[in-house]
Amino acid sequence: MDELEKVERLRERAKVSYEEAKQALEACQWDLLDAMVYLERQGKVEAPEQSSYTTQYEEPKKLEEAVSNTEKEGGAGAVLNRFIDWCKRILKKGNENSFVVERQGKRVVSMPVTLLVIIAILAFWIIFWVLLIGLFFGCRYSFEGPASMTVDMNKAMDSAANAADTIKNEFTK
Repeated sequence: MDELEKVERLRERAKVSYEEAKQALEACQWDLLDAMVYLERQGKVEAPEQSSYTTQYEEPKKLEEAVSNTEKEGGAGAVLNRFIDWCKRILKKGNENSFVVERQGKRVVSMPVTLLVIIAILAFWIIFWVLLIGLFFGCRYSFEGPASMTVDMNKAMDSAANAADTIKNEFTK
């Protein structure tokens, strides 16, 4: 590399004039690295903010892309976060909707669906028999809340109550 190329390269990297680049190179026997250090010491070039030593060079953008790709592909952390978000949505829906028990047009019990599910998990056979016996004593079950599933569930609950009324009427005759 001739002197003109070295001056040009130093001028581009250090963002100094041709004259300053030539003086720095002359002072450092035309060594580019020494000239850059020379300009840094004079305060004409800012030193890099961060310096580190590594045996392998990798672009920082590639590292960021690798991390974001891992998250997109579904690393363990991403899967756990999606599961937690799903649980939050289910709990929110369960707390917004209520299970209602009515008898003779009066509301006897109203509880969040989340609580009903917990009770059903902990004492399935007890809650099953209580609800079944309640049908024969004139209880009607329904769901209330903003969720769209309440309409279909209420139709099923009404069908069960009507079937229980039919069985009760046949039994009493």
